[in-house]
Amino acid sequence: MIVLKKYQEEAVDGLLNNTYRLLKRPGARHTLVLKAPTGSGKTVTMAAFLNKLCEELPDKLELEKRNVAFVWIAPNKLHIQSYLALRNYFSELRSIKPIQFEDITDNELKPNEVLFVNWESINKDKNVMVRESEMGKNLYQYVNRAKIHDTEVVVIIDEEHMFANPRTARRTAEVLQKIYPKVEIRVSATPITRTDYITIVEREDVIAQEMIKEGIILNPAMDTYHQDDRTLDQILMDVALEKRNQLAEAYQKLGKNINPLLLIQLPNDTSEENSVEDRKIIDEVIQYLGVAKSITTTNAKMAVWLSGRKENLENIEQIDNMTEVLLFKQAIALGWDCPRAAVLLIFRELHSQTFTIQTVGRILRMPEQKHYPDPILNQG
Repeated sequence: MIVLKKYQEEAVDGLLNNTYRLLKRPGARHTLVLKAPTGSGKTVTMAAFLNKLCEELPDKLELEKRNVAFVWIAPNKLHIQSYLALRNYFSELRSIKPIQFEDITDNELKPNEVLFVNWESINKDKNVMVRESEMGKNLYQYVNRAKIHDTEVVVIIDEEHMFANPRTARRTAEVLQKIYPKVEIRVSATPITRTDYITIVEREDVIAQEMIKEGIILNPAMDTYHQDDRTLDQILMDVALEKRNQLAEAYQKLGKNINPLLLIQLPNDTSEENSVEDRKIIDEVIQYLGVAKSITTTNAKMAVWLSGRKENLENIEQIDNMTEVLLFKQAIALGWDCPRAAVLLIFRELHSQTFTIQTVGRILRMPEQKHYPDPILNQG
């Protein structure tokens, strides 16, 4: 049984209070937000909230409908990660039933079921899950049958900031209008939605519980380096690697078998946006790490997570994994959980504050959810 942190308990209470208020209001598509820093345990908080809501709702006699079902929407493959986490959480409690589309029975979403949906599987009318079906087997029909049988439908939009660009926002609005949930719960460390119904987990409270690092040190020790026969990019890589090695040594002194990971963010991943300068940086990084530092994909010290190339990613999240450097473009900025990630080197212009906050959040988790005697290990 998972024991919640104090701030998680407070967040659950805040979510419950706001949800009950919105369930009592006439109409539908009422919005509430959970804003919580990366590493604070948003999925666990939501799981505890769902459990308590389904336990309490039958006794809320002032509500017209006292059953609820959920549709959990997440971008990329994040819905699988959340589905597995909730399935594990509810393996003993059994108050909530996490399901995927193929698990639906009787062509209807049932009370206390949480249907996990990949956004890319419902964002086009031609997609199997939402296209018209003579058999009545699409998402909208499943949801409508639940409503007919006196079950309120609540939609959870995970990493809702990803739905902020104009094209995605318009399509999201169309999908939500077709689902027409009673309540929409939008979850993110950097939410875009504005609403009076917001539950906020303060970063200071998460730090106090030692779930995340105390802060970020920007460009450490750069003032001690001078231009020599190395390029500036090579100097940056040396500084980052030295910091990674310093952290590894600090863990060893504490008797911790934790191998800190250096994240190197390369320029944009799409070929049509890669400039000659972008390509030059990519080639230089890979060559320099291999020739000067003996860090390659062959010896598994380097992992690559690019759209057309993925190497050494299996078990990379484990704290003792031997990989020391991960090259990526955008992939880790969304929901990736690797607590040993400790140093971030960015080779791209930072146009979006939201995207930058999400990326930096990857090096803020604590590997063992506690702070260490050596203060260097408590900083990103």
